[in-house]
Amino acid sequence: MRSRLMLVIWAFAWIALQPTARADTQALYEAAKKEAPMIWYISFYGADIPAKTVAAFAAKFPGITVNPVRMTSGAIFQRLNQDLRSKVAVASVYTSSIGGQYDILVKDGVLAEYTPEAAAAINPNVRSAIVPGYVYPLGTGLMTLAYNTAKVKPADAPKAWKELLDPRWKGQIAIGDPSFSGFDAVWDVVMTKVYGWEYYETLAKNNPLVQRSTFDSLTALNSGERSVAVLSDSQAVDSAKKGNPIAPVYPSDGTVMILGMTAILKDAPQPNTARLFTEFLLGPEHGKVLIDNGYQSTRADAVNTLAGGKLLSEISVAPVLSSKDFVQALPDLIERWRDLFSK
Repeated sequence: MRSRLMLVIWAFAWIALQPTARADTQALYEAAKKEAPMIWYISFYGADIPAKTVAAFAAKFPGITVNPVRMTSGAIFQRLNQDLRSKVAVASVYTSSIGGQYDILVKDGVLAEYTPEAAAAINPNVRSAIVPGYVYPLGTGLMTLAYNTAKVKPADAPKAWKELLDPRWKGQIAIGDPSFSGFDAVWDVVMTKVYGWEYYETLAKNNPLVQRSTFDSLTALNSGERSVAVLSDSQAVDSAKKGNPIAPVYPSDGTVMILGMTAILKDAPQPNTARLFTEFLLGPEHGKVLIDNGYQSTRADAVNTLAGGKLLSEISVAPVLSSKDFVQALPDLIERWRDLFSK
């Protein structure tokens, strides 16, 4: 009995000595109300969701303004690095879909140490992506195939990534550039890990339309310029809801899962707003925003139904890359990819 009591006392003492305390939401709120509007650098999802996110945040915490600056993953990282080189702190929170960027930011010591209380609710399946005290996964996107239903019958649509190599799709495919788009970058790295570089050498023979990002690929698909594209399922579903002839397909050889990560910058101009907003991004309200817009929340208590009524557990998912593997593979891939598709 005595040893058990000592163990309990030791456990509470260990918690009390941790460097980052639990969030005091009301105290953060009061401190944040004294700060200027906060800039949020974001590339994980399109323009609609950041706007809905900051609106939901403002509804929960009146009097605090967050202004999202949304760009592609490559562009937003370049902008952040320009800020850092100029020693001009602009954004307070940085949210991206390229985990490798955070390896660089952690190594360079430009992230603030903070452990969100809401991180306790993160699903165990994605906890390996956490950089304790610095970087936390907030949502998940799924990279899938999509097709124009006015040009392709459901039975004829590609059902696997390898089917894009079939000559019948020559001149009918749209893909994004991994140097600009985080979703496309992850997809490219996974494909080369699974199928080797030969996959892209064969794909290039089908003359795909190369766009900057998945958003441009979606435009080509909506217009009928291309019949098939590599997109996130949320883009396809949202486009279909707007009346466009688009349908997603979860590839039988593995839907590619892409994590959105978030962190606070060390020189954040609005540090209290940044902490409060990070708690919100990992909280249930933002989880609902994600689910309502076709994404997956990383919260263990949030379950989203995929297109067609499926659950994530019911589809094939490609192996999730570690940040280290991604960082090592991407630079060489981008160089080879540009050489191949710029011919």
